[in-house]
Amino acid sequence: SDRSATDGPATVGQDIILVIDDDTDVLNSVRRLLRREGWVVLTASDPKEGLQMYETLWPEIQLVLLDYFMANLRGDEVFERLQRINPHVRVLLTTACDDYVSPKMLLGGLCGFVQKPISPRDLIRWIRKSLNHHDPPAPPPLAEAAQIDQNSSCAV
Repeated sequence: SDRSATDGPATVGQDIILVIDDDTDVLNSVRRLLRREGWVVLTASDPKEGLQMYETLWPEIQLVLLDYFMANLRGDEVFERLQRINPHVRVLLTTACDDYVSPKMLLGGLCGFVQKPISPRDLIRWIRKSLNHHDPPAPPPLAEAAQIDQNSSCAV
């Protein structure tokens, strides 16, 4: 089934990334990209399924790549639930529109957020930066969190 996929057991030292996005085309292309970089990739096209995966495997998962706009649960709700499982969870948010990212998320330990569409090179750079975060992840500076473009429009 294409609902979720794993790359098999990870070898020691390999980073495991969980990607939660309800767009299966995005999931498949991100999975291919990240695997080429040598990461082990778990995917969930349903946020609740992603939360179950994280609950089971969180000690092994180094980063969650999380979409903000999904049908069942919004990214901020998923983020809060991930934090209940592991307060030090590293989450990199993907969104089509930065003015929907809640300040609570930005100040609550989010590693960062990237706007779609994003180039593969930029996504890899953000993932590397997020993986290098120290526990607990430091919130972004307030000035950075406040730089939200009020003029951008976003089709939901």
